Order: sequence, then structure tokens, then C-alpha cells
Amino acid sequence: MTDQECLIHLDTPPICILNVDDYPPGLYARTKILRQAGFEVIEATTGKETLRLVSEHKPAVVLLDVNLPDMHGFEVCRRIRADAAVSATTILHISASSIEKQQQVHGLNTGADGYLIEPLDPSVLIATIRAYLRARQAETALRRSNEDLERFAYRVTHELNEPLRTISMHGQLLENRLEGTLDPDALRSFQFMQDGVRRMRSFIDDLLRYSQATHAGSDVRELDFEMLLRETLTSLGAAIEESGAKITYESVPTVIADSRFEHVLQNLISNAIKYRRKNSTPEIHVSAELDGNAWLFAVRDNGIGIEDQYKHVIFQVFQRLHGKDIPGTGVGLALAQKIVEANGGKMWVESTPGVGSTFYFTIQLAGQNAAPAAG
Repeated sequence: MTDQECLIHLDTPPICILNVDDYPPGLYARTKILRQAGFEVIEATTGKETLRLVSEHKPAVVLLDVNLPDMHGFEVCRRIRADAAVSATTILHISASSIEKQQQVHGLNTGADGYLIEPLDPSVLIATIRAYLRARQAETALRRSNEDLERFAYRVTHELNEPLRTISMHGQLLENRLEGTLDPDALRSFQFMQDGVRRMRSFIDDLLRYSQATHAGSDVRELDFEMLLRETLTSLGAAIEESGAKITYESVPTVIADSRFEHVLQNLISNAIKYRRKNSTPEIHVSAELDGNAWLFAVRDNGIGIEDQYKHVIFQVFQRLHGKDIPGTGVGLALAQKIVEANGGKMWVESTPGVGSTFYFTIQLAGQNAAPAAG
């Protein structure tokens, strides 16, 4: 066996670690410690060699020296993170000279999972590596669980929609065939059936979207929020006309974001219309302002408002405050919040009962790694 190979055994293969250091004594000593702990180790002394070995062997962990002869360790880390095939690799910077606080912060901000300072006790090194491996395994298990849940939700919704389509189609055919012969009670029965099918379809579609909202959507692009808002108002035209709602907005920005933000806007505006005060015209105002490294959006209404104890409850799936008095599935706000959070933002509400509510959500600026600021 050479230092550049990870052995594959017939039983469970050992965990492969890429040890990167251009200082031969340090490289030798660390490799010896890792092998004594049961890890399989490959070695590199340059950034170029590191990138090649990561691509070829896909090690579980890269112990990456910060100061390499051909390129900086931070740049090596950035390139690994940019390669989708190996971007999930655990990367730990390790250095005896680049130990200033700003260097550590920069190293972590460019994609490293950890930053180790030498000299490091061997037992601490091994324990640290194993801790990061446990965290990565838990993350992988959670991701697979989420993927299984999405597949399950898709299959269930498909199986439920098929009989609903059959019921709706044959119900409509039967109603058409019997047109002119049905008494008012029979007509109402057909209407109740079709309304029930529509509500169930809406619930199933919302449930599927909710199960798929954990991660940012694949359609991340430049979004003209003003155009998105206009399209939303067009789709809600009937509800706006029926309620007489007055909707205004200030200049809203163009952002890099998931196209599913259309659902966020539609849910907030439609809720503002639905939860209006009696004998009061809905007034809704949409605005956005730059707040640190994020855009802070606000949707303000003059509706019935929300009591303090329910401000978090409304974002929980299937939780509704008004029962069947107001139509809905109890999924919309929960889905809107998941979409915002999947894109690195936050969503919350401020409200005064009998006066109105303001829903806030943030979208971080393109290229920003930090969490968006909350107003």
C-alpha cells in the first residue's frame, strides 16, 4: 500500500482522510497518528495535488494546511466547495502560523468546517475528527430521511389525486346528463361534492409543496419583485374585486432568489384579504428596504390582527385560528415560512388585534454567506 491509496477491504472500508501539509516532519507525524487511530490516510503537499486527490478518492475528511507552496489553503477549500461532486467533504484547516483571529474567521467563511491550531494534542485531534464525522453522518441521515419523505409525499398525493379526478369527472358528467331533471336539493349535493373535491385537491397540493420546501428550489434566478407582485395581484383579481381591497406598494427590488417566492407574496396578500375586519375595506401595503446584508420585505394590512400567543402558532402546519369560518388548508403560512428559510431568510409577524398585522421576511443579498439580518 502506498500513501496515495485508500485501501478497500471486503468488510466495512476504513474512513479515508486526506492529510495535506508541505512540511514533511509534520505530514509524517500526523499521518502516523491518524493511522494508529484506524483511519486510512492519503497525503498531499500542494494545493494542485490536493484537488486531484479529492476528486479521485473523495475522502471523508481533508486536513488542509493553510500555507501551501502553490496556492493558499483558503483557495483550495473554495475550489472543493465549488465542485458539486465533493462539496460535502468535511474540511478542517490546520496551521501553526496562520493563527490570527481574522485568518481563522476568513478560513471558516470561505467554506471550512473547522480551524485547528497547532500544536494539537493527538487525542484532541482524533476526537475532533470523529466529532465532525458524527455530525456529517447525522446530516447525511437527515438528508436521506427528507428525500424519502419527499418521495413518499409525492407518491401519496399522486395516489390520492387519481380517485379525486375520477370523482370530479364522473360527478360532472352525471350532473350534465341529468341537467333539467334535478331538484334543488340534488343540485346542491352535486355542488357540495365538487366543492369537497376542490378543497381536497387544494389540501393535497399544499401538502406536497410543503414537503418539498425544505431546500431552496432549483429555479433560483433574478426575480423582479415588482413584476412578481403585479402577477400576484392579477392572479388574485377576483378576490381583490370582491373585497374592494386597496393594495399599494413602494419600489421593490430585483433579487436573486427562489421563484417560489411568488407563493409567499400570494399567501400573505390573500390572507390579508381573507382576514379583514367586518365593514372595513382591506388596505394592504407592500414595501422593502435594505437592512444590512438582506432585503427586508413587509406586507402590512388593516385586518383583524393576531393576539400575541398565536404569533408563532400560525406558522405551524395545519394550525388555523378560525376553523371553517374562513376557507383554507392550514398549510399556506407554514409553506411560505419554509420557502423563506430554505433561501436563508427569516419570516415573522408583528400585530395588534383589531388594528392589523405586518408580516416580514428577508432575502439575503447575492453573494452573502451570513444569515440575513432581521428588522
